[in-house]
Amino acid sequence: MNRGRVTVFGVALVVVAIGPAQPSLPPKPVATAVTFWPPPVLSRERAIIEVVQVESRGGGAFDSGTGVSVGAHVVLTNEHLTRDPVTRVTRCGDQELEVERIERADNADVALLVTNGPSLLPVALADADPEPGSPVLLAGYPGGHLAITDGHVEGTLHLADGTEVLRFSPQPGVGESGTPLLDADGRIAGLVYARDDAGGQGLAIPASRLRAMIDRARAGGVPVAAADIGDPAAAAARSSPCR
Repeated sequence: MNRGRVTVFGVALVVVAIGPAQPSLPPKPVATAVTFWPPPVLSRERAIIEVVQVESRGGGAFDSGTGVSVGAHVVLTNEHLTRDPVTRVTRCGDQELEVERIERADNADVALLVTNGPSLLPVALADADPEPGSPVLLAGYPGGHLAITDGHVEGTLHLADGTEVLRFSPQPGVGESGTPLLDADGRIAGLVYARDDAGGQGLAIPASRLRAMIDRARAGGVPVAAADIGDPAAAAARSSPCR
């Protein structure tokens, strides 16, 4: 385990009727992930429209970071970016979305924001956590400005509470909290939440932990895109994501 100062940063996530027998009908086709998920691919152009800027303010505080869409109207980000009285989400550079609901994880710096307005372009979680040396793409808002950065996974770090997080390079800057680590297939391999000042690296919550939290939120009614059928509302976002 690396020892040193870890900085969390921002600027300052039937009823069945029974009746007469009916003639049997051919089964309806079952929707698949391909139906509603945009095809998984790593693309800088796509990364730009998959991420949003997240800001919270009020009570003399101001924090700014990043979020990534995991549903047509759901943003995955850090919990520490939602602690101020007002949380704002901006897509495509200038389109502000109303935040209707915030779901915060109990044991991790993760939050889900349910938005109202134009559809977002959702991103699926990676099937497995990345191996050391794996390349990743970071799309975030360092200093409040969108930036796309190439990086790679250094390994893992075991924290004092028994959890495991990803270590990656380069070290993220202020405003990159909530930035996704996109793997070679364009899926979310991790979510940036802090940096290790002693090691000069970034820290991210791995996809395996994110999946457990997102599954609980979905069971509680948060409209996250389902892993098996995706999100029907995302079809419009796929065709014209920034209109």
